[in-house]
Amino acid sequence: MEQTLRFAAKTRTPHQRFDNEPRSKFVTIVTDVLTTIFGLKHAKKTRVGDAAIRGVSGGEKKRVSISEALAARSLIGAWDKHVSSHEYLFDY
Repeated sequence: MEQTLRFAAKTRTPHQRFDNEPRSKFVTIVTDVLTTIFGLKHAKKTRVGDAAIRGVSGGEKKRVSISEALAARSLIGAWDKHVSSHEYLFDY
């Protein structure tokens, strides 16, 4: 999961960064902030998974998708379901 977020952040790292920090530091900061905000720190080393490979849970997968879109600084985002606070709180 961490690899997915790092890739998204790396592909869209801005040319102008604060204090001319290195690209790798920017990617690490973005990844750490998003995993903290979306409660994914415990699953950093877990695969996202699919039908054949077991990975993060369904709720975590939703949050990974949203985090990935934010890491890639997407201009438009659309999801067919929202992630409610109730689902987020009891996903552990």
